[in-house]
Amino acid sequence: MALIKIDTVSVSKADDNAIKQNYLYKDLFLDVSNSYSYNAQLNRKEELKDVAGLYDIEAIKNSIANALLTSPGEKILNPRFGVDLRRYIFEPIDEFTAEDIEEDIEDNLPTFEPRIELEKVEVEGLEDEQQYNIQLQINVPSLNVYGLSLRSVLNSNGYNFI
Repeated sequence: MALIKIDTVSVSKADDNAIKQNYLYKDLFLDVSNSYSYNAQLNRKEELKDVAGLYDIEAIKNSIANALLTSPGEKILNPRFGVDLRRYIFEPIDEFTAEDIEEDIEDNLPTFEPRIELEKVEVEGLEDEQQYNIQLQINVPSLNVYGLSLRSVLNSNGYNFI
């Protein structure tokens, strides 16, 4: 078998760092971000637009947010995937809705994100701010991370970690 070596293909600094760090999980953050590179041959700075890589815990957080915001039926090849917390955004902010959100997360999230163990879910409705504060306590055994607390907000802007 022949060995082909390609010298002209470079690995970005982030990917190179990920390889050196031995990250276990990688995900893509699909929002395009700007970065700059200096081209020595042209003696100028060039703007690069590319998707960013997320690694390990950040990749899992991204996956959790995707699972909680995806509506069942939205993912064509897996129509049962998704919790769809967006459906609660325009519901009355009270204890009953907070309990429904908590139950939805407890029942569905471990199925859609098998890399985590869900320890505790707390949902607090804040009527004055028109939002729910959600706190997840998770374990990620494959990364030896236990008792990780993730705080997030569900409001008209969507679901965001804080």
